[in-house]
Amino acid sequence: MNFTLIEPELGRISGGLRFNAELCAASGGRLERIVAPGAWPEPSDDDVCRLRQLVAECQSGSHGEPNAQSRPVLIDGLIGCSLSTSLPGPIVMLQHSLAQTPASEHREAQHLRAASAVVTPSAFAAAEVTRRYGITAEVAQPGTHRRPVTQPDPSPSPLPSQSAVGAAGSGDSCGQRAAHFICLGAMEDNKNQLFLSCVLQELRRRGVTGWRCTLAGPITDTAYAQDVDDALEGLASVERVGELDKDAVDDLYRHADLLLLPSKAESFGMVVREAAAAAIPSFVTAGTGAQEALGAGRGLALDVSTWADSLERWLGDEAHRAELAAKALAARESAMHEWAETARTVLAVLDSVEGVS
Repeated sequence: MNFTLIEPELGRISGGLRFNAELCAASGGRLERIVAPGAWPEPSDDDVCRLRQLVAECQSGSHGEPNAQSRPVLIDGLIGCSLSTSLPGPIVMLQHSLAQTPASEHREAQHLRAASAVVTPSAFAAAEVTRRYGITAEVAQPGTHRRPVTQPDPSPSPLPSQSAVGAAGSGDSCGQRAAHFICLGAMEDNKNQLFLSCVLQELRRRGVTGWRCTLAGPITDTAYAQDVDDALEGLASVERVGELDKDAVDDLYRHADLLLLPSKAESFGMVVREAAAAAIPSFVTAGTGAQEALGAGRGLALDVSTWADSLERWLGDEAHRAELAAKALAARESAMHEWAETARTVLAVLDSVEGVS
């Protein structure tokens, strides 16, 4: 039997939407992706009405092949956990991220408990679902595509900047190629670029040079993006390039030395796994799902001095840098996880629910 995945229309790329696209592409035609228009995760009454109609059509088979039995529908959790009342079953919830406020946790508990099954992208997220709500979730770890090992250009050309912060310069005071940090993620509070700005300013205050940093990702909070720009004032070695297409992201990985992901919360961190597939180490926030995705690197507490110390050591200690690079190269193979395996896991959950619906 074939199934439907309903996802939100965001008007931008996100880790969850990339997961959905790869999942459906690897499903052998058994999983169709349908976009639900609306202001998710804060839908209007009309948005909810249209969603309920779409779910009913998918469950009845009227959207595609006819079927007398009510079939399960896979719902992106950004949609499913934003409703005031739960959708009628059978529903399998694909929970890319977890609630961060008491109000959203209350809704999340309601909808996950009402679902026929729950799928998460990591063991970390599944354990959190169990701890919070007493629910057992199936883990469908994101797949990866093999990437070329990073071969930095001795004289790398900067990406076209959406926002150039500070005066001209590369942050390299000795004429050698500056180490390239990258931070990929939507410009928003959870991704914590403001914290990273403070870390980079601390490196500047200490006189640590020989590095540059690229911040890439769509702006989801314009006020926050402005705060980040203000915090980066005077840092000529930092550029913000906005949302990048696939080719530009691939190019960014090809010329990167270290990924920085200081998120406040992560259920997995697909960019960390993608960096691992290119043999790039990462520094991530300790105690988040991003640590599960690490091929090589460090999980760090969200403390400016801790991150600045770690970056300063990475820049200044050649042996330490070489050790992390070697671990990243070795981890490149173990980081490979086929999207077909992800799809098999999700389809098995849908098949099991369909069998009892």
